[in-house]
Amino acid sequence: MATYKQKVGTAVVNYAGNYPGAVEGELWYDSTNKDFKYLYPNVTSAGSWRTGNNLSDGRNAGGSAGTRDAALFFAGDPASAGTTANTELYDGTSWTEVNNLNTARREVFTGLGLTNTAALCVGGYNGSSQVANVEQWNGTNWTEVNDVSGSKNTGGGSGSTTSGLIYGGGPSNKTETELWNGTNWTEVNDLSTGRTFMGSSGSDNTEALASGGYSTTWLAVVESYNGTNWTEVNDLNTARYGQGSARQTASSTIIFGGRVSTPADSALAESWNGTNWTEENDLSTARNQLGGAGSSNTNAIAFGGNTVTATEEWTGAGAAVGAWSTGGTLNTARAKLAGSGLQTAALAFGGEIPPNSATTESYDGSSWTEVNDLNTARHYLAGAGTQTSTLAFAGSVSPQAQTESWNGTNWTSVNSMNTGRERVGGAGTDSTNALVFGGYASSTNKNETETWNGTNWTEVANLNSARRNIGGVGASNTAALAFGGALPPNAVTGVTESWNGSAWTEVNDLNTSRGNPGGAGIYTSALAFGGYNPGTSPIYQAVTEDWNGVSWQETADLSTARFALAGAGTSTAALAFGGETPPVSNATEEWSVPSNVIKVLTD
Repeated sequence: MATYKQKVGTAVVNYAGNYPGAVEGELWYDSTNKDFKYLYPNVTSAGSWRTGNNLSDGRNAGGSAGTRDAALFFAGDPASAGTTANTELYDGTSWTEVNNLNTARREVFTGLGLTNTAALCVGGYNGSSQVANVEQWNGTNWTEVNDVSGSKNTGGGSGSTTSGLIYGGGPSNKTETELWNGTNWTEVNDLSTGRTFMGSSGSDNTEALASGGYSTTWLAVVESYNGTNWTEVNDLNTARYGQGSARQTASSTIIFGGRVSTPADSALAESWNGTNWTEENDLSTARNQLGGAGSSNTNAIAFGGNTVTATEEWTGAGAAVGAWSTGGTLNTARAKLAGSGLQTAALAFGGEIPPNSATTESYDGSSWTEVNDLNTARHYLAGAGTQTSTLAFAGSVSPQAQTESWNGTNWTSVNSMNTGRERVGGAGTDSTNALVFGGYASSTNKNETETWNGTNWTEVANLNSARRNIGGVGASNTAALAFGGALPPNAVTGVTESWNGSAWTEVNDLNTSRGNPGGAGIYTSALAFGGYNPGTSPIYQAVTEDWNGVSWQETADLSTARFALAGAGTSTAALAFGGETPPVSNATEEWSVPSNVIKVLTD
């Protein structure tokens, strides 16, 4: 029998602990714990949907093309029995209205186009009859090209503007298939089952997948095209019509939504691996006759349907997974403290033990060291900056406007804020660049925002939602994120606002409303963790959410649920420390998104 070395090319390494030189898949013997270990890819076992920015114009029965990060939506029905020529382009973040189709219509053949700069709009219904008209999109304008063989609508389509395929459709549940070579349409072999409103995927006119649809009832039948013939393959788990789909390849796709009974619209999703369909996590919003695009069963986008504007992005199994691990404990357990810096070079300052604390500690990536104290002990303060250049401001002191600057060795009192308060949010670059927002003073929630230029605080535009116990992140006083917080008399919120240097804009809320969350990152890529919600049991939260610049998505929880904790670092390498469980905590947790995790070999 061949040895491990003969098979793999290296002997099993004997190492005391976790072997730092291991590569993905490599086995080693941990002589300290007396077990075999190996590196395993750190990926999700299931995919998930997250909210994207809304369409400008909600509609159903439109045409779609492109990928998750570069999609196109055109035509459709914006109201009962209506038609539109509107076209919208998605850049991975937002939808933008661009030049309209020449002919308004709905129920077009969907899916012809691999990018948002090159697509075909085929057939459809113009409000009075089916049409044979075809238009081509070049990234700027629509141009009429050669018509299909007859007037038709509601069929499937796949491929590109130079190599495409359409199949099925109405009226009368057609079986016809037509091939597009970039100039002309040619009839080829028919579908086995005539139908309308099917899911459709394929990269060119030599492959396609037609899934589900409607004839005299909802269908689960699936057919695969090999460039010559259609062949029935494994059925969908749930019969449906009007679903969206990822359109780039026939061997790896996902379908989502659609109608599964009258009048039930569905949020169900199923992925195809070339052989079988697997049920996946549902859309957040059930809908029918929606748009869809994407490159595979791990990358897709759903939009529109039922005249809604909602957009959802799909990330399938295989995405890297973040996790919390134990870090070095604070020397002084406390809550309602502030933090700044990076995961491997952080600063913790102030807080409540009780009583109020001025303690400052520095973190080197493994342990905390006490350094010089704040001049004024306080809790419910905020801070911004680096381990060697930080600003501390606000808090439960008198007056509440006190500000101190840290130079890596000492704290120095500097000019006070214009509006004294506690329980504020903060962001900024260093001791010369900071932002403070929200808070609480004189029994009133505050919406005031002030910016720091290294010498003075200046009042700028207010938050839209006054609140206290607010979370905040941002690497500059011109780009910040405010999330969560508390409202009178005893409620919490998930409201999130983005700051662009001149105004706050409300964006998508946290999934879990809470006060006193910790935070790390920047306004386009952040983490929110911990906090409290008096309406839940337990009240104290371990929930972590990831922000991608558009929406929050729940991810791995903290090991220790707590509120009024501090954070530092980035969305991929963060630090959470202190807080209250109760009692006050000295726990530190490190967040990372490694490419591999260590697994122990078991029987």
